Amino acid sequence: MRSRNSLMRERREAFRDARLIVIASEGKDTERIYFKALAKEYTNPRVHVHILERSADEQNNSSPEHVLKQLNDYKSQYELEADDELWLVVDKDRWTEAMLSRVATECSQEVAMHMALSNPCFELWLLLHIEDSASVTPEEQILWMENRRKSKNADPYLKVRLRRKMGAYHESSYDAQALITHVEDAIKRARTLDKNPSDRWPQTLGTRVYLLAESVMNRD
Repeated sequence: MRSRNSLMRERREAFRDARLIVIASEGKDTERIYFKALAKEYTNPRVHVHILERSADEQNNSSPEHVLKQLNDYKSQYELEADDELWLVVDKDRWTEAMLSRVATECSQEVAMHMALSNPCFELWLLLHIEDSASVTPEEQILWMENRRKSKNADPYLKVRLRRKMGAYHESSYDAQALITHVEDAIKRARTLDKNPSDRWPQTLGTRVYLLAESVMNRD
């Protein structure tokens, strides 16, 4: 049986003329489902998307620091080309400014490393495919940003709104293809929200996932 390193070398060799985009995310399923569908929709021989998955004993290790460790481990094991990219996809809602600052600082020291943070969470990026935050009332925007639960066991606000808009949504099972039909709208809306792109991450309602989407679509 061939070793994992051997298999990865063969995979990298097969795509030696392609730009490699490696994605590690906070969520176990939601981001993986989305980016697999996006890469399939925008298949390009010049771009190869590889999504890292956590091992069974690390399923609950979702902190930004651990997600960054996944990318650093990958980088230490496999040789990257000059135009390859490593993407850290995380949320703002559960983590402290200090933790995010440490991760953002480390990312900024590596040319290949990029952080696509959503504030408050990845569901905002999904929702922007089918709803424009600029079209809702200021009061509604506050609800998006606060992303609260109506009760202890209830889903957060954006997840509930996304389910209502899509008809059905669960973080481990949803129709990503239906959303990707509107990815250009999501990119435009997310860019409009990104009022201070020089900041390390959106300080108010916003998501930098649009930058990763553009890269996967080979639009950068």
